[in-house]
Amino acid sequence: MASRVLVAAFALTFCHGDPVWAARALVADLFTRPPAESGAKAMSVLALEACVRKAQELDREGNGIDFEIAAIDREAAEALWLQKRINSELPALGDFDEAELNDFQRRVIRHEELAKKFQSEFPRYQEQQKAYDRAVAEFERLCGGRFTRKDLETVKAKLNLK
Repeated sequence: MASRVLVAAFALTFCHGDPVWAARALVADLFTRPPAESGAKAMSVLALEACVRKAQELDREGNGIDFEIAAIDREAAEALWLQKRINSELPALGDFDEAELNDFQRRVIRHEELAKKFQSEFPRYQEQQKAYDRAVAEFERLCGGRFTRKDLETVKAKLNLK
């Protein structure tokens, strides 16, 4: 069972080309939006500042989630490598000397440790990712409006951003 869970996680994160990353660089996205057209309703400076601060917070949170999934991916890769090695050694177990059997046993123990760790960490990561996705959707809903370039420059200067 543990091996199947690790294989599924590995497939989710690596086999689709690139690892699944949470962070979207919301501050950068916000700064590259086209300005409000003249005469169109624009976000206030205070609202824009609140949106920039929220974007910064979400960027930090997304980066933390990215680091967490990267660690899970590394452990899943190690577990898969161990599983393949263990499976390839099973037919030859009868020919192993005591040192080789001890090494084999250490690999089996490490594989089981990684499987248990994955089974506890991956669901927590998934919940964090869902919460982050909800927060980003709420950010987009509240901060999806346009603003003037002047207001953006004011907020950037106030928050010491480039």
